[in-house]
Amino acid sequence: MTATRSISDLPGPSRLPAIGNAHQLRPQTLHLTAERWAEEHGPLYRFDMGSRRIVVIGDADVLTGVLRERPDGFRRWREILEITEEMGYVGVFAAEGDDWRRMRRLAVTALNSNHLQRYFEIVATCTERLHRRLLAAARDGGGFDIGRALSSFTVDVTSALAFGHDLNTLERGDGGLQEHLHRVFHVTNRRIFLPVAYWRHFKLPVDRAFDRSVGEIERAVRGFLDETRRRIAARPELRESPENFLESMIAAQETEGAFSDEEIMGNVNTLLLAGEDTTSHSMAWTIWSLACRPEIQDAWAREAREVLGDRSFATEYDTVEGFRYGEGVLRESMRLTPVVPVSGVEPLVDTELSGTEIPAGTRLLLLHRYAGLRGVERPHEFLPERWLEDDDGLEVPDQKSFLTFGAGPRFCPGRNLAFLEAKTAMGMIARNFEIELDPSAAPVTELLGFTMSPKGLRVRLRERTPAMTTAH
Repeated sequence: MTATRSISDLPGPSRLPAIGNAHQLRPQTLHLTAERWAEEHGPLYRFDMGSRRIVVIGDADVLTGVLRERPDGFRRWREILEITEEMGYVGVFAAEGDDWRRMRRLAVTALNSNHLQRYFEIVATCTERLHRRLLAAARDGGGFDIGRALSSFTVDVTSALAFGHDLNTLERGDGGLQEHLHRVFHVTNRRIFLPVAYWRHFKLPVDRAFDRSVGEIERAVRGFLDETRRRIAARPELRESPENFLESMIAAQETEGAFSDEEIMGNVNTLLLAGEDTTSHSMAWTIWSLACRPEIQDAWAREAREVLGDRSFATEYDTVEGFRYGEGVLRESMRLTPVVPVSGVEPLVDTELSGTEIPAGTRLLLLHRYAGLRGVERPHEFLPERWLEDDDGLEVPDQKSFLTFGAGPRFCPGRNLAFLEAKTAMGMIARNFEIELDPSAAPVTELLGFTMSPKGLRVRLRERTPAMTTAH
């Protein structure tokens, strides 16, 4: 198909000389502005961030077509690689081309669904600790920052599975690690969307705090590496049969010279950051959805009671598969409040999209949530039943409506692990606790900090009894 128009022909918001639309954009709410502009100008439009011209794509077919052509046809915005290189975090997330293929192979192997049953013991242990923490909050009776508890849960699972290290931040405290992780995420997102990389010339207080957080995370990761190397030296058989992701990378380095220390550090950082943030925020948004919809909360509580019986949480891997309605709740929450509502890519060569000529290097902003909402019946309603195959009222959505984990060759390799963690922990919460929003807290808002989190989420928990679950 021959392109019939250029980017300059596309509609978009009015721009100012030199700064374009930069005055209308804030990194923490950029996704909301981009979605609002899509409603005004259509699913293909343009805006400018200083000298950077951005083409926005909100059409599901075009968007998934772009994702399927990665990494050979499209790459992430160059700013993402530049900023992660500055931090020393170039892992499988930011890598491109052959470097990505080399790292991806190990990530997929380590997070393969065939390993989930072996991983479940760790997930169950962390779920038991989470139950004790939430039980204490319920008995206290006050407002509770449940997002922080969910963050501790995912940090503990990720560190144990990927690095063989039990941080147990749920019970011991995190020593500030979670705050450092969150700061790195938010400042990284801010830097990606700023029109000028000022921090390379002078530092504001936020940048100095960011540098300190990067240093603290690096120290923690170096500790993981040293501990793992000692473990491999004591147990040489781990070179042939590694038990986690970090052991796999170090074994490949020692036997094949496959990875440098910098690449190992980058991948450990990537897994620690991504494994903590994405799953914990997905669960936090689900908590918010349940608190806003008591009837759906009660329906999952009944299912959890039927599946778990007298147990407070799943103690066997196969039990988790019984949360069919619960998985529908998670999927519906991820559809309406995805932790990745937008992403940025650029074409490696001149290309054409929807009849528009797109030169190589043009920044494309992909509206994952906006595109997904346009592809289902009753898109703004929270209907877990739409994901159940035996429901005859609604058509089961296809992949274009569920882009939380991406699509194409670079879809998130941690998808199955994320669902295992979320269903296990959320099934425990549904079975044991009644959730309501803290009435003294401000309304929850969407905050984009590389991933989207529920800002201001505070809840009050109340222990459920069998009588409560049956009566609702």
